[in-house]
Amino acid sequence: MMTRNLFKYTSLIFASSLVLAACGTDTDDDTDTADPDEEVVAPDPDEDDTTDDETGDSSDDIDDDEDDEDYEDEEIDEDDEDDEDDYAVSQDLDLWFPRLEDTLLEYDGEGMEYASFTRYPQFAYDSTLQMVESTAGTDVIIVYEYTDDEVREIFVRPETYFRDDFMNTGLDSMQDEHDIILQLPIEIGHSWESPTGTVSEITNVDFEYETPFGTFDAIEVTRTHDDSQTVFIYAEDIGLVERVFTTSDDESEVISTLASRSKEQPEEIDLTVFPLDENAEGLLAVPVTVELYTNDAIRYELAEVLRGKSGGSDAPPLLTDNVSINFMYLGNDDIAYVDFSTELVDDMNVGAGIESLLLQGLVNTIGGYYSAEEVYLTVDNEPYASGHIEREEGETWSVNHDSVSWEE
Repeated sequence: MMTRNLFKYTSLIFASSLVLAACGTDTDDDTDTADPDEEVVAPDPDEDDTTDDETGDSSDDIDDDEDDEDYEDEEIDEDDEDDEDDYAVSQDLDLWFPRLEDTLLEYDGEGMEYASFTRYPQFAYDSTLQMVESTAGTDVIIVYEYTDDEVREIFVRPETYFRDDFMNTGLDSMQDEHDIILQLPIEIGHSWESPTGTVSEITNVDFEYETPFGTFDAIEVTRTHDDSQTVFIYAEDIGLVERVFTTSDDESEVISTLASRSKEQPEEIDLTVFPLDENAEGLLAVPVTVELYTNDAIRYELAEVLRGKSGGSDAPPLLTDNVSINFMYLGNDDIAYVDFSTELVDDMNVGAGIESLLLQGLVNTIGGYYSAEEVYLTVDNEPYASGHIEREEGETWSVNHDSVSWEE
């Protein structure tokens, strides 16, 4: 019990303060800010008979003045360049919090059971990045938002074992306020307080960090919350490479260190499909694994599995080749919503008994994926209606395994 409570506590801290470097805008301005050239007008010889000797002016003096102005402009330009170089490290948030794609990061841990974990970028867009962090105890979904001068953690959902694009589903986050993960300027001593109550400070910059696959420039951020402290180290073009968590009443450390980085790697999603058995008298439970890369929506790959085109199962398909899944997601009411194309009904050329089994197989598959007990199945946003089975607006199906034969 104590271990699990500690895990939940540290998971909350970690989930509210995870960082992989992300997108932002460079605050430096490369535009030349020198004063515009002033126009130099030569004196009109017809205005007076004053000689150059009398006035002390000459054409050479005018040229010298022009040279002085150019020299002053050059000095201004150099000052501007010096301003851009005031910071010891790059101010590009993209460098420290990159929106990695198709990259599996694996971290070794010590100090507790859940210190080891993996991270994978599920959805990466211009202004948001959705990551999944998986430990031996849970999967946590984190969504980061990028502004011009900071990276924010705006969505956290632990114990989430399905993959949706959470910026499009409307599912609630477990935290009401956002946490600021990284903020400009990146310089030692810069600190900030997040709406969540955490206080962060950049405690080191411009040092080298060695990984199994190379040595990289790094920065260090120390975050405090109540009686805990977490130190994060970020390496350029990688993001989070080390995380050290401690509490004031417990001197032991929980350390997580990046051990491997696999590029061009998909995320593997395990699920169970429920096709008809060979006699079409019941359902089978067939475990399958689908592979999804960054920005892949699972409904496309799941449709292929249900058509019998993917997953490696020899069982009869639940969908014809013409049927597609328009959308699917889990609502805040814990009901799984799935909408099929009209071909689901048009191609349902079977008797009432088999049709009922096929629909139950779909409901069990979708509901099982979301760990939901109820599924609202529609066809082109309308309640399911065929010659044999009709549903009312808002009427759901229940996940039911009474007719399922579980494979050993």
